[in-house]
Amino acid sequence: MLPLGAAVVLALTSAAPGAADPDTVPEAALGDVRVELAELRAGMETLRRTATERIERYRRESTRLAELTEAREAAEERAESADGHRARARTAAAQQAATAYMGGDLSMVHAWTGPNGPDELLERGAYLTLLGEHRTADLDRAEAARIATGTLAEVAETVEEEQAEAAEAARTAREEAEAAVAEQEGYVRTLVEEQSRLEARLAEERDPDAEEERHEEALANARTAAAPPEAAAEGSSDHGCTPGSVAAHTNGRIPEALLCPLPQPGERLRADAAQAFIELDGAFRSEFGRRMCVADSYRPYHEQVRLFEEMLPGMAARPGTSQHGLGVAVDLCGGVHRVGTPEHEWMLATAPDYGWDNPSWARDGFEPWHWEYTP
Repeated sequence: MLPLGAAVVLALTSAAPGAADPDTVPEAALGDVRVELAELRAGMETLRRTATERIERYRRESTRLAELTEAREAAEERAESADGHRARARTAAAQQAATAYMGGDLSMVHAWTGPNGPDELLERGAYLTLLGEHRTADLDRAEAARIATGTLAEVAETVEEEQAEAAEAARTAREEAEAAVAEQEGYVRTLVEEQSRLEARLAEERDPDAEEERHEEALANARTAAAPPEAAAEGSSDHGCTPGSVAAHTNGRIPEALLCPLPQPGERLRADAAQAFIELDGAFRSEFGRRMCVADSYRPYHEQVRLFEEMLPGMAARPGTSQHGLGVAVDLCGGVHRVGTPEHEWMLATAPDYGWDNPSWARDGFEPWHWEYTP
């Protein structure tokens, strides 16, 4: 089954000649692409979090592996020291044996007939007993050293092998997560390109005067809603949005009345963010002769929940975690979504003057289309 956006693109590009005016693009087709983009972006948020978690896990495992490698080397040094102790203990035992059995005539006859008689026999018997005890103790220490040598080396090697396996598993998980994000991003870029094309064709069909009127009306509504309470009370707004704070409302649960419409159909933001964006949009129109292409703006909680429940596990962001749900983020198309274009470079230089920015995490080609209001 083709994804919705792909089906729309296919339908638009493969229609039979004469079946429809190729220069006419239904608003519904653009809406379908927007829905597809919203779903994909919701999935990408979770994919990125997963990738970040796995990258961090890989770093932790790699750091731990380095620590264990250092510990193993220290253990090997201790094992070598224990092995040396074992050798010295065995040498001591051998020397004691040599002293006992090669140091002189210890026979019973010699002892009885010697100058000291039986006393010398008793003394030498006691000496042999003492030597035997020392030799046994040294042999015991040698055996303990041998066991310690093997144990230290085996433990160090086993732990390092297990940690190396964990690091390899973490590396594989990281690569899989990064590949999933890259694949998803590639498809999103394709759809953003298609939306940009559709938006451009629709803009050609719209009445410029009506566009200007829509822009001014949206800006007036946003300014009134974003003004201090006493100033807002003096203003008038027949429709659009009403003054009021959104601080008491959680992510994705801002009432529609507190969200101000943008000149771009179907898009809304928090009042202050909307005012700043519409002013920025006016500057963009002065520079490029067209309004900005908006792919996504406020994302209500129920939509986040629907995406989370309908999409495959891990393919939708946990509800209530997106800046879109706060009404302070937009995803842009129409050239802004590509690094290095005049539109993107202009936005990087100009948008901060209006309180909008492409966050640091979204730069370097990661998400050039994502912009947040950070006054």
